[in-house]
Amino acid sequence: MGVPLLAGALAAALLATLGGCGEGDEAYAPLRHPFRGARLLVDTDSPAAHWRRDHDAAWLDPIAGTPQARWLTGPAELPDLAEVLAAARSQGALPVVVIYHVPNLDCAGGGARDATAYARFIDQVVDALGDQRAAVILEPDAVVAECFTDARAELLSRAVRVLADAGHHVYLDAGHPRWRGPQETAERLRRAGVARAEGFSVNVSNRQSTADSHRWGLAVSDLVGGREMVIDTSRNGLPAPPDDRWCNATPQALGVPPTTDPRLERVAALLWVKSPGESDGPCGRGEPAAGVFSPAQARALIAAAPWLPAAARRAARTATAPLT
Repeated sequence: MGVPLLAGALAAALLATLGGCGEGDEAYAPLRHPFRGARLLVDTDSPAAHWRRDHDAAWLDPIAGTPQARWLTGPAELPDLAEVLAAARSQGALPVVVIYHVPNLDCAGGGARDATAYARFIDQVVDALGDQRAAVILEPDAVVAECFTDARAELLSRAVRVLADAGHHVYLDAGHPRWRGPQETAERLRRAGVARAEGFSVNVSNRQSTADSHRWGLAVSDLVGGREMVIDTSRNGLPAPPDDRWCNATPQALGVPPTTDPRLERVAALLWVKSPGESDGPCGRGEPAAGVFSPAQARALIAAAPWLPAAARRAARTATAPLT
């Protein structure tokens, strides 16, 4: 093999090691590992915590007393972020926030009005966070959705850059193992700016097992420079429902509690990203709107959680407080 051919082979091998970077891709930023040794925020202002206090429902403690992410779905929610950040400072905790406001949200026309409004919202989030560093789950489903385009990729890449430059730790959402294959997912993540992100999130608001999510996530990570992942375990305590049912699927159960010491290769943390007990939507059965806390669903999640003590499961099953 001649020297030019050898140099080309070495370059190709290096590209493979870096996750198959294509022309125009940025170099991968160094990992900062924000979850190592971090404490996660217990949000006493969550809907579950409010319902627990209002109804003296101690059976809700497995949800209300567990760290969860705070979702930001538009500018109207930004004023409430100040209280969350104050609690994080008081607890010495790392806040986890979810940005969910991309234009054409869920390919159904929701979210920000247009690219300009979305860029303004990202800037407003940075201003609201101030000097409080946060882990940011960026736009669940946006990368793997059918309506992913070059324009959306540019929006997400800009959001990653702005948030990372402000010192925040971005995890660009990658969907889940039953959606797209690792190769296509990785290609979309690269277009959406994962090179500047801390990593990517897996299984947000879904019910795939941690083992399946981890195995699939490793395959994606191999193709995006070894980025780390966070896995949403909020509702994966039972096997995933058949036929990819996702809308308030039953049966379901709480997954294992969040931890910043998951002891899984390239997993930065196990998190409750989706707030357990919040509805996925009416689902054609009259359930609450998406994002509305449902005590009935919370009770089902607790009662079926295999890792909870029997007494906690029994307290949920026998709860007599109003569940609507």
